[in-house]
Amino acid sequence: MRRLDYYWRLFATGLSFTLFGVGGFFIGFIVFPLVHLFSRGKERAQRRCQRIVSGAFRLFIWTMKSLGVLTYEISGAARLAGPGPGIIVANHPSLIDVIFIIAQMPQALCIVKKAAWSNPAMMGVMWSTGYVPNDAPEQLIEDCARRVREGEKLVVFPEGTRTQPGKPMKFRRGAASIIVKSGAPFTPVAISIKPSTLTKADKWYDVPPERVRMRLAVGEPVDPRGHIVEGESLSQASRRMNRLLKQVLTEGVERHERAD
Repeated sequence: MRRLDYYWRLFATGLSFTLFGVGGFFIGFIVFPLVHLFSRGKERAQRRCQRIVSGAFRLFIWTMKSLGVLTYEISGAARLAGPGPGIIVANHPSLIDVIFIIAQMPQALCIVKKAAWSNPAMMGVMWSTGYVPNDAPEQLIEDCARRVREGEKLVVFPEGTRTQPGKPMKFRRGAASIIVKSGAPFTPVAISIKPSTLTKADKWYDVPPERVRMRLAVGEPVDPRGHIVEGESLSQASRRMNRLLKQVLTEGVERHERAD
């Protein structure tokens, strides 16, 4: 029975990724061009496309759960969908983390690897939603901080890449610098996934021996202004903010582990 369950989940995982690729291509090259064509202004079209992405991700999560690929639990999800600008920061144990976060957010701006702009299944989505490529770090920080100040919500993974299982998180300073420059509150999302799957070293077919369980805990928004010293440089403020981010997210993940 365990072997049968494993092969079913292998098939269901492959089917899920196939649907994701086909859906991304269809939405990016058929639906989104129509949205831009019939929308008044680029920004309005991008917001509409972001809402469609959020809905598509909710459908994708429902599909994976219905097929038996995984189960999940999200606490504090309402904090992601709330009004107003802000920055969502999360640890990054798996490839599908962002899907679960964006699914809870009708409007969201994402930082995405530059390679996605040349991926046939994703490039249409990238251009249509106004997502930000990560190829120019200094300009990226400026652009993201400006767009957050203008009222958008940004999703960012401070690690910059997926966490290596069993090793401590290593944070880069990009997310911290965006928080410092924008002055916007950040909302931490602590993510745990067991068994570990879809890490940077895993292929889609490296299906774990049992069904995956994802847990996301969305914390209260944190006002960064109390952690910024007036007159200090961006580098100094970013280092301090980075330590705060690491502390908050590490403690959140450790709470998951103790609960298990």
